[in-house]
Amino acid sequence: MEQEIDIFGVYISPFAVVLAIGLLIFLPVRACLDRLHFDKYVWHRSLSDACIYVIVVGLLVLIL
Repeated sequence: MEQEIDIFGVYISPFAVVLAIGLLIFLPVRACLDRLHFDKYVWHRSLSDACIYVIVVGLLVLIL
């Protein structure tokens, strides 16, 4: 079992770190999709953003 991460006395779950890394990867991906006008091909932007974020986090979990 993985240990919690200690940041200034506050214990943080390793999954929270994966979520933060996923957010750092998701933001440039979202910017690239904005430049490609991806929004006109999806029905609901917020739903597509959530799905892309879940895909990124899932790939990170598989890799790590």
